[in-house]
Amino acid sequence: MQNFNLVAAQGEITIRRIGGVPKRPSWKGYTPLKQEGGRIIVGHSETGHHHVLAAAGAAVGVLDKPPEGMRILRAILDNPNVLEHLRPFDTHEPLMLEPGEYEIRIGREYDPYKELARRQAD
Repeated sequence: MQNFNLVAAQGEITIRRIGGVPKRPSWKGYTPLKQEGGRIIVGHSETGHHHVLAAAGAAVGVLDKPPEGMRILRAILDNPNVLEHLRPFDTHEPLMLEPGEYEIRIGREYDPYKELARRQAD
């Protein structure tokens, strides 16, 4: 298990500690994520190999209006938690997160061909 102080990555997930546990957190501009099976999925995978936090003592919201192609989340952890990658092989090492407030960003990529390529027409 990997510990960190300020910034860490787990595959396409970048997580940054932005403070301690706020006394009165405001979720304005964020939509809370629902737990699924006792976990909160912060990074979805097409193959089901999600990046997850345990739901106990965790609140996560997704930014309502992020820049195009981005997904930005805010997590408030009242207890220590672990960011896990749910894949039984070639997995990313779990990250131990101490109580506090975190920003989680999902990587994005630019595909120049998506904008340029189209079906040929005559």
